[in-house]
Amino acid sequence: MSIRHPRPRVALVGLALASALVFAACGGGGSSKASDGTTPGTSPAGNGATTSAPDAGGNSNCYTTPGTQTAKVRFVNLFTNATYPQGDIDVWQGYGASDGCGKKLATIKYGEATDYIDVTAADKDGNWSATGFVPGGADEDHEIINQTETWKGGEQVTIVFMTNDPSNGQPEHTGSVSAVFEKDPAQEPSFAPVPGKGVIGVSANALQYVDKEGAWIGGIAGQTACLLGPGDTENTRTNVGGTSLISYPVPPGSVDFGLFNSIPGKCTGTPAIGPATIDAAAGSRTLVFAYGPDKQNEKLLVLPVTD
Repeated sequence: MSIRHPRPRVALVGLALASALVFAACGGGGSSKASDGTTPGTSPAGNGATTSAPDAGGNSNCYTTPGTQTAKVRFVNLFTNATYPQGDIDVWQGYGASDGCGKKLATIKYGEATDYIDVTAADKDGNWSATGFVPGGADEDHEIINQTETWKGGEQVTIVFMTNDPSNGQPEHTGSVSAVFEKDPAQEPSFAPVPGKGVIGVSANALQYVDKEGAWIGGIAGQTACLLGPGDTENTRTNVGGTSLISYPVPPGSVDFGLFNSIPGKCTGTPAIGPATIDAAAGSRTLVFAYGPDKQNEKLLVLPVTD
């Protein structure tokens, strides 16, 4: 697995380096281990657009005894390329249809997410995995990528399937994956709530091969000042782009969030991507993913975090 570093912090006058909250992304086929790194209602809960089927498609010849560790996981489909444009993907627990312990968890439309799904470790050590597949079969010839975790129990994670680097020579069905830990009993998640504020965690990871020069700053429509992430000042702000997950604390209330181009670095007028309305209640957290098949069709997917 390769971990890409966030893009540098860009000063409004000059340049300054800084760190950002990172959520790891892994590319190519095979197995990976990642860690922390539209509008509300885009997550398909209750609309029938995405099926979550934890008990469907299971095999009866599993060779391990499930562990006692459980977690809540939701999956996001931001995978698209020229061969598989904006299509559905299937997610299986395990390694697909040939896995004796495998079972289908969900079919997800492009630009949508599942509800949280309760999952159980595959063995007593807490090992667990899930694999995304393009249409055509739950096998190696259709595998996007496999994501592995070791549950301690009580984790809550959002796992995102995305496009691969088209220049890396990998098959078109392969992609990348990232995971945002929203709850982790073993350590404090980097994307943590802030008392008295709503927190918006923003990623444009899915656009890094679609809009290679893209870099943005978070802002609220109707307000002239851009939002400040951890360590930001009025003169230096961390770009949204690459594999960064930027966390913006905002005053509680309904906000129209958008991404504005980092050059000229002004958050006025119409945002480059969005806006999307977010209910940023005090103590709440919301994930926002920028995505799209090309630079002309970039959108925001808003996913409230359940606490």
